[in-house]
Amino acid sequence: MVTPSRTSVTGAAAVGLLLAACVAGGSAVAAPAPAAPDPRVGPLFLAGTPIHVCTGSVLDSADGDLVLTAAHCIAGSGGALSFAPGFDRGVAPFGLWTVSQIYVDPAWLESQDPQHDYAVLRVAPSGTTVPSSVESVVGGGFELASAPEPATTVAVTGYPTLADGPVSCTAATTSTDSYPTVICDGLGEGTSGGPWVTGSRVVALVGGLDHGGCTDSVSYSPTFGSGTLALLDRAERRGAGDSTPFALAGACTRS
Repeated sequence: MVTPSRTSVTGAAAVGLLLAACVAGGSAVAAPAPAAPDPRVGPLFLAGTPIHVCTGSVLDSADGDLVLTAAHCIAGSGGALSFAPGFDRGVAPFGLWTVSQIYVDPAWLESQDPQHDYAVLRVAPSGTTVPSSVESVVGGGFELASAPEPATTVAVTGYPTLADGPVSCTAATTSTDSYPTVICDGLGEGTSGGPWVTGSRVVALVGGLDHGGCTDSVSYSPTFGSGTLALLDRAERRGAGDSTPFALAGACTRS
């Protein structure tokens, strides 16, 4: 996620959220901290480079080879990405996994509707002929579930581009124009696609409105629902993958 600019509308919304949190509870903004790596979460690297640009999470799926991220993360990449679950301090303990297919919602393909800023990736092991799935290697995946109700406590994990390990923040959700929202300072560039988790379920991700938000302290998600579950179903049925257009320019973006 990058923060090149802010519109006055988004700025006002962010200030309003921060003020509301201050009134409600004193210490307004939760702060992410370096976290122990979760084997199910990792950065997405531009294939063949040491640069990671977004975050993904392993889904519980029929064949165990699916990863969730934000659709804007793979826009224009041609799918040339690798996933490194549990990445920590330059080490990929569960190997690198090459993205072989991508699946995005039809509404994202048509108009890049931010409420459909999610993607499912099929991954295969890199540099090995041993048949295995990413889910089996990392010990399980997240169940994909519908969007959280406001005031649901979620753990948000992401990989900042300039860091070599994950950060995580636990906060209660709010809502901004129907987009799930968390107020958590420091979820910056690279954390787009990072899962919002409650229990064993991923209920949201950093993305959606303004590609996740215009500031590091307020993050959004598309609203998971029937379309999200249908996308997972299409990927599990191993249908033809999609190619995605370049992300449209906006007032601000966080990759």
